[in-house]
Amino acid sequence: MYGIFMESVVIFKNYAGNRLVIALFLLSLIFLLFKEKDKRRRAIFVYTPLTLLFLFFFPIFRKIFVRLMSGEGDTYYRVLWLIPMGVIIAYAGVRLAGMVYAKKGKWMKWAVLTALSIAIVFSGKYVYASQYMSKAENLYHLPQTVIDICDLIAPEDGEERIWSVFPTDLVYFVRQYDTDIQMLYGREMVEPKWQYAEPVHSIMNHPTTIDIEELLKLTRERYCTYIVLPSNKDVTEDPENFGLKLLDTVDGYPVYYDPIAADAVLQMQN
Repeated sequence: MYGIFMESVVIFKNYAGNRLVIALFLLSLIFLLFKEKDKRRRAIFVYTPLTLLFLFFFPIFRKIFVRLMSGEGDTYYRVLWLIPMGVIIAYAGVRLAGMVYAKKGKWMKWAVLTALSIAIVFSGKYVYASQYMSKAENLYHLPQTVIDICDLIAPEDGEERIWSVFPTDLVYFVRQYDTDIQMLYGREMVEPKWQYAEPVHSIMNHPTTIDIEELLKLTRERYCTYIVLPSNKDVTEDPENFGLKLLDTVDGYPVYYDPIAADAVLQMQN
């Protein structure tokens, strides 16, 4: 049990990141524990967070959580999402400023609020400096390349959904834009921790070269009518030698239509 408890402590430390925000949160909890008299507000801002913290560090609760999540213990930190740390800090700050204002006057109230604001600013990081952030290319906040490809291959209104294959770096975004475009593999294949095996993905994910003949054997068996090849890999043969039609090349990604697979779909429907 002690080992499970210490694992929870490590998870909490990693979740905390910059320790200043956790310090502000704990100080806010202590302040409200002694100063907040309203029962409903105490339930929201004191009792509920304390209960969730207790459960988070309680080893038996963690064992039950992991069992219910089918062994997905790496998501245990999400329990902390239930604690509105930012709201609690803000409310405690306003309560403190109100108390100071009643005793010391307006100038002291603004001094407290200014100090708290500065502390909150320094407790975080400038999010737009992250390597994972980039300027939005469109209203969907998705790569424009994905939108252009999806618009190119998407079925018309009233038509059946189509099957497609996308390179690994694009699969995260396709379903966010158009659910009428089905993929032979998705995010579950590109997350190493899940250890799924998909033959089509194995061919598409080859480090240097795509075996077109082997790829088409698999995609045609599954009635896949559109194939988007990676922009940075070679192919064993020209895809058009196997009957594929190049619709367009979008930002370096060749987009092919497979008439043979499309005919198989029509025969199956009839």
